[in-house]
Amino acid sequence: MIKKYDGKIGFRELLAIIFFCIALKLSDTTPLLLLDEGLNAAWLVPILSGLVIFLSFLFLLSLFKLYKNKDLTDIIYHLTGKFFGFVIILMLFLILLEYLVVSIRDYADILSTMFYLRTPLKYLLLMLIVTAFYVSHKGINIIGSLCWLTYPLMQGVVLLLIPLALKDLDFSYLFPLGGPGVKTLLKLGILHTSVVSEVISLSIFFTQVRSYKEFKNASLLGLGLSILLITVFMVIYISSYGYTVLSTLNYPHHHLTRLVGLGRFAKNLESFFLGFWSIAIAIRFSIYFYTLATLGTSLIKVKSPNTLLPYIAVVVYILARLPENYTQYVFSIRKVGLMVL
Repeated sequence: MIKKYDGKIGFRELLAIIFFCIALKLSDTTPLLLLDEGLNAAWLVPILSGLVIFLSFLFLLSLFKLYKNKDLTDIIYHLTGKFFGFVIILMLFLILLEYLVVSIRDYADILSTMFYLRTPLKYLLLMLIVTAFYVSHKGINIIGSLCWLTYPLMQGVVLLLIPLALKDLDFSYLFPLGGPGVKTLLKLGILHTSVVSEVISLSIFFTQVRSYKEFKNASLLGLGLSILLITVFMVIYISSYGYTVLSTLNYPHHHLTRLVGLGRFAKNLESFFLGFWSIAIAIRFSIYFYTLATLGTSLIKVKSPNTLLPYIAVVVYILARLPENYTQYVFSIRKVGLMVL
């Protein structure tokens, strides 16, 4: 039976969107951020952060159950009033904008450092932004459909890396399991909730999901699967290199793709993984672009998010080229950025 098109997204689309937003952080500098103080027990931090966000999200779900026809921004305005609501949403907008700038610069830097050494960074940034802008301009329903269409393939490619890396793992690097200590790990779990906080910011699309049940189930399952995937890859990174060596690598995921192979005839698989990874990050950034544009409509009362997308793209491109000491900038922003939420 063919379902009538209603312009909304369902369980599958939202699940895939959450996967692209959260799980793909395993391929950027996020593992190094967790490793900074978590040491050999850094793989536990995503689990602890996930528990903190899970409790916060349960509270948010109770609000959505009460206000069934309101999204996140509507609830903020309703509970805090116009002035404070505007201030809170503006802060959320600026934080997400800064995170997008840092992330897109991060991925452009990965491409420039690891793969396209002769290509100027400004062109890589432009390529990422233009691609993300084009996809985001199609709207959340098309973004969701694209995410679900590519999700099984992307998930399969990510999981393929696990058995290929098994032969090089030394699980003794994980001991002692407590790492820097229980108190430090609990503190890091709270401080690094930004790693999985997209499940809350994406609730801005609550009214564009077909039902409360689909929203709840997709969000919780997407959060759980993403945490599991990040945790597994943190274990792989630490077991492959040891946290001492791992802390010196800027991009552990891409170093790992250079190490794995399929026997004598397929020793260099980095190009294979790069192709799928490039598609995934373009889709991921399109989600952030559209989320920002949707937040912007509640600030300046523009009818369509598409109106703001060109301006956001220009601002992101300009800001992404500014940082001089880029690595330290990334870590400082990611440590405190979304904690304000």
